[in-house]
Amino acid sequence: MASKEKRPVEPWKWDEHPKVLLIGNGFNRTYHMKSWKNLIESLRKNEGADPALLHRLPLSMQVVLATGNQVGESMEEVARYMRSFQLTEEHRQLLEKILDIQARTILTTNYSYELEKVYCGDCGFWKSNPYRLYAVPYKSSSSVKFLHRYSHVERGEDYRNIWHIHGEVDMPSQIIMGHYYYGKMEYQMQTYIPGLLRRYRYAASKGGMIRPRSWVDYYLLGDVYIAGFGLDLSEADIWYLACCKNRHFPDARTVYYTPVFPSGRKDLKDEEKAMMEAYGIEVREREISGGGEGSYGAFYRSVLDEIAAVFSGKGD
Repeated sequence: MASKEKRPVEPWKWDEHPKVLLIGNGFNRTYHMKSWKNLIESLRKNEGADPALLHRLPLSMQVVLATGNQVGESMEEVARYMRSFQLTEEHRQLLEKILDIQARTILTTNYSYELEKVYCGDCGFWKSNPYRLYAVPYKSSSSVKFLHRYSHVERGEDYRNIWHIHGEVDMPSQIIMGHYYYGKMEYQMQTYIPGLLRRYRYAASKGGMIRPRSWVDYYLLGDVYIAGFGLDLSEADIWYLACCKNRHFPDARTVYYTPVFPSGRKDLKDEEKAMMEAYGIEVREREISGGGEGSYGAFYRSVLDEIAAVFSGKGD
């Protein structure tokens, strides 16, 4: 188990772009974990809410209406569900394939600990995250500590630092799900980023090193490869960072993988793709066979093979 006094995050030279993997819930949904829409429906307490009206709202507002504006209290239910979710062998193998990529820094929008459990071999019930560390001193007075926390899991001499960028199931009150929580997070990013820019400019002036303090550093300064994440327009924090990255660090890449079916159907909406391209995100459309949910496993394995080649220096 890692000590909170250790801070094993590796610095990089100011003009380098570390490769970073960002994964979403698509990998879990392939093996029947609930989607965000399914979660919202399961939390529904406001029986008087018109379903048609509900589904016209952004996801971050749907949960407000569905729960009768009891989002914080409803996150306890989300945490209980995710803690009880059991991995199948096929699911575990897909997660293992993610972890086999030579990506020591993994960002994830998922709240639960599947990646940590598979990597360290402990797939039992976790009341709390035993591998949590902070990239700033643990007793920091910073009000944005959740921007700085991550899991440090080891396997022999290797390790993975896994950053749960939207919160963790053992801290339900800090899960990012709902309009208020997204707004709060965006504000905390706005508070944090000016300091990051100053540190970057200082390192550039001295030819020095960047010492990451948050997952925000990795997203803005790194070459980020995204898979299994539906970048809905309600994901205000990620869109804000995409804008900042395009303005301040245009040489750092963001690559987004998305499926295209033989029929021509796409998961990525035209308006989402247009906004990605406006912010300099490279969209890589990859074919997916078949037309059902079962097709996604093969799709993700193929995408992970491509990303693995990039991280090993054999691809772009």
